[in-house]
Amino acid sequence: MLDIRQLEVLAEIARTGSYTAAAASLGYTQPAVSYQMRRLQQAVGAPLVTRVGRGLQLTETGQALVRHADTIFSVLRAADQDVASLVARGGGLVRMVAFQSGCVSLLPEVVARLAALHPDVHITITQAEPVEARHLIRTGEADLGLLCNWENEDLPEGESVMTRVPLMTDRRCVVMRGDHPLAGRASIDLAELADHDWVMESYRDRFTAACTNLGFTPRISATVDDTRTIQALVAAGLGISLMSELALLSHADPTLVHRPLRDWPVRRTYALLWPDMAGVPAAATVLREIRRSARRTQAALLDDTEGAAKSDTKSDTEGEPEE
Repeated sequence: MLDIRQLEVLAEIARTGSYTAAAASLGYTQPAVSYQMRRLQQAVGAPLVTRVGRGLQLTETGQALVRHADTIFSVLRAADQDVASLVARGGGLVRMVAFQSGCVSLLPEVVARLAALHPDVHITITQAEPVEARHLIRTGEADLGLLCNWENEDLPEGESVMTRVPLMTDRRCVVMRGDHPLAGRASIDLAELADHDWVMESYRDRFTAACTNLGFTPRISATVDDTRTIQALVAAGLGISLMSELALLSHADPTLVHRPLRDWPVRRTYALLWPDMAGVPAAATVLREIRRSARRTQAALLDDTEGAAKSDTKSDTEGEPEE
């Protein structure tokens, strides 16, 4: 029979890469970690780690056991949450992690509805980029995540054993002043913007790579991770930017316009959690409210798109001579 404490040690060694670092993280002594690993390897009957240089690397058996350990840990967390919810008569705490525009555009409605309709269900929210959010969910530091990725990307590593709940999609848009020469376009090609200055977020690898593929290096005039500050700097004339429709829905400077970036993949927003967590009443309640908020937001984006299209059509036909 496998020992849960020994599995925790193995998982921490896999994460940190050494017995010493795992011991420090778990609050154990290094000899204690070595002892637990010897016992676990004896129980399995095969080596679980091998030394590579100054660090450790899991064997194929060790990797398989860590995958099972992650599932075991998720079941235990779900059981703990489920019991807590039953004790609280349907209530409970759900720890959420979400990317920035999800925090701004989707979660405020969720928080308000929980307070009004489910006062026994409480949530905490941590803002994090998808890579970090995925790690927090996998390790049990968060119960439910709001993540995003591009439609042409493969399934991120580590998500195959978890539950993904598709929520909505949105587009990447060029944000510019209303007097910009391209403001009247229905959509814009990135190649048309090669000679522009840019106000961009820190996480811009895909944007930089796309510019490189088109043969130019973007001139970054500011690096800002706050959506309102980005728009304020664009309005002041420092440059143009790229923003998601979701971020623009929550706040859009009336002096600016945004146009979809042509031939850019659609961004998918989804909820991520361990399968067993979906059966915990409090988590299921929060997930249900998130899905409701996403449906409303997707409809609002559609209305905004149709409104912009009508406005563009009107602009194109104004001043045309009557036949």
